[in-house]
Amino acid sequence: MLTELITLLTCDDLQGKDLAACVSRIKASPMDPELDWIDGDSPAAFMQFAVLAELGDYLAIGDKLDELHEEISEQFANPLPAMPHQALSAAEYFQWLDGQLAARPTPYEILLWGNPFDDNLYAFIVRRHDSPRILELAGELGLLIEPATRRQLT
Repeated sequence: MLTELITLLTCDDLQGKDLAACVSRIKASPMDPELDWIDGDSPAAFMQFAVLAELGDYLAIGDKLDELHEEISEQFANPLPAMPHQALSAAEYFQWLDGQLAARPTPYEILLWGNPFDDNLYAFIVRRHDSPRILELAGELGLLIEPATRRQLT
């Protein structure tokens, strides 16, 4: 289940031995003494952080929408349009962004990873058709993730 989730979050980029090693480290995170600062005693609390640590190269991270937009745009060979100049709420921005990503040759969606650790937004850019399965797998594992267009976690 975790292997499939990581595969989908990385758009099939992480494979083979690298994927197996990543999954192994995430599964072992509840026993990692360096993570004893994490509140909670469920494996999911530790895995929530371990996914962030392991998949940092696959995340767009920002504490402000303009920073996040820049990080998301940099993930594409054909960058996104600039953010609209008018002041947008986070909900309005994510609706606008969703339309931009849905119109791409391969439609994408932003999924926000639950983050009780700091003030940043952590965004996975995933293939839109994979989103329902990602949400299902994460839910079964007790991990917090949601579509940016229905943001409630952060």
